[in-house]
Amino acid sequence: MSSAQMTYEKYKARLAKEKMDEETIKKFKSLQENFSKTVNGYHTVNEAPIKESVWEEVNCEIAKSSFSISDEAKGNHESGKDNRFDNINISNKSAKVDGTDISISSYRLTTVCNDSDIGISENIIEEIRKRDSSFNYYSLLVRNEKENSFIEYMWYIIPKDYYVFRIDNLKHKIGKKGKKKDQIIGWESKYSSITFSMSSQLWYKFSIDELKKYMVCYTEVDNSKPKINYSQIYDSFCNTI
Repeated sequence: MSSAQMTYEKYKARLAKEKMDEETIKKFKSLQENFSKTVNGYHTVNEAPIKESVWEEVNCEIAKSSFSISDEAKGNHESGKDNRFDNINISNKSAKVDGTDISISSYRLTTVCNDSDIGISENIIEEIRKRDSSFNYYSLLVRNEKENSFIEYMWYIIPKDYYVFRIDNLKHKIGKKGKKKDQIIGWESKYSSITFSMSSQLWYKFSIDELKKYMVCYTEVDNSKPKINYSQIYDSFCNTI
């Protein structure tokens, strides 16, 4: 195959993937009403915001009206993948807005880099890509906790190879103060960071504006409203004696 033909085939593949992404995002956008009802329903009982461990379960509850959920994680799943909606493997993530930035936690990478063995950048990137191979999209719930007890929730469906999550190279992260000043304390790239003292956990950090086109649903919750307690729920729905 000539170089021109190869370029054309890559172009066709990219267009096909973009079309698939658009159709996937469109289907998730159809869940707006159920998203709003479910998130607000959660807060009729709970004051604590929806974070990652809860988001897995809540996300399945929202998606099941339009998707076949064939693989719920329930806290026990392969690295990266949390849920499967139709034929789409999902990694559930949550984050809180800090100004305009968000930080997202990912894998612990102590097997390929740590304080006693800083590792090799190529091996670290290979390990990240290996774990990423278990899913297709991030299902990211971002919250903005306002001063007046209102919480904005924004739901994003993001292809795993979107540039803010794509790591092509890593450079040494150098300590700036204390005992580790001028020493290698981890690895970093434009949007990611690994710090040995934090269990070599991979973190992504970027502006929420980078995700605009991938937002599928939005709602706002008045978290100051009185909550229903578990006893009231039991009396209303479970007590048949």
